[in-house]
Formats: sequence, C-alpha cells, structure tokens
Amino acid sequence: MEREATQARGRPRQASTDEQITRAATEILRELGPQAVNVASVAARSGVARTTIYRRHRDRRELLTAALRPVADKGEAPEHLTIVQRLDWVLASTEEVLQRAIGPGGVAAVLTDADPEFSAALRAALASALRPVLAQVEGDLDRGALTAEVEPDLVLSMILGVYLAETLRRGVPDETWRTRTSAALGRLLGASATP
Repeated sequence: MEREATQARGRPRQASTDEQITRAATEILRELGPQAVNVASVAARSGVARTTIYRRHRDRRELLTAALRPVADKGEAPEHLTIVQRLDWVLASTEEVLQRAIGPGGVAAVLTDADPEFSAALRAALASALRPVLAQVEGDLDRGALTAEVEPDLVLSMILGVYLAETLRRGVPDETWRTRTSAALGRLLGASATP
C-alpha cells in the first residue's frame, strides 16, 4: 500500500486509511446527520479500528473537521468567467456542499444549532472555502464590474439564502433555476457583461 509522507503521532499514515475514515464520516453525516458521526460509527462503517481513528483524530471535533475538509477545498471560480457565470459557479458549489456534502440533516443541525461542535466545524470550513470567492467579489468591485454599494459578504449570504429558500419552497433546485437565479442576481448587483 502507498504510504503518505506525513505522520500521525509519530507513525507513517496510509492515505487509503485516511480516505476510508473520511468517506465513512461523510456518508454518515449525509445519511444520518451530524449527531450520528462519532468514532464508533465511523469505525463500524469504514472497517478501520477505533484505535487507528484515534491516532489520526483526537476527538469527534477533529473527525468532523476532517470530514468537512472537502467543503473548504472547493477552490475558486476560474477568472475568465463573467460575473453571472461565477454566480452560477457559486450556486452550484453551494448545492454541492449543502445537498451532497452535508445533506439536509447537516443543514438542519446548523440552523437549529442542534450540534454546536458540528456547527463550529462547518462554519470554519465555510469561512475557509469562501475566502477566495470573497476575494473575487472584492476584485470585481475594484474593477468597477459591480456597483459600488455591494458588500462582498452580503453577496455570499444572498447566494446561500436564495438556495435555502428555493430548497424550502420546492425541494432541490434544478439547473434551470440556478441559471435564472445567477442572471437575476447579476442584474441586481449591477454586474457588467465582461469578466
């Protein structure tokens, strides 16, 4: 098996074991909600011994953080996109995170703060994931591609809000909705037609 260069508490780590743990934690999160994610359930789902999981993650919070790491690794929209296309990219990323990564149970847990440990881990992952998007919006403002009154952080809240509202009203939004919403948000924000 391929060995990873990094070490966990002095021992070499196998990337495949880390992937098994993360995949199991993510599946449990999506299927059963964050309260169901713990070392015992991840060990049972992944087939990895509890002791191995504890060597990699000291506690449940570290385990949740590892499961949410892919949320923070979404990157940023390509620079050649128009603002409306980038809004579409952010909406698609929002759907990926809220629907496929953490699932409805995870969204409900954050909205109700039913699992403060999970809420804190998700908010930290989202803050990291949104940094490059905020930088792009700020760059658009600096270039005059958006109206001067736009607050970058508010734009991201609007995008998350419209996705959650559509999900509450009609279920999972379709791609047609996303395209229409991106165009409408672009008009509201005074976006220019150039990237």
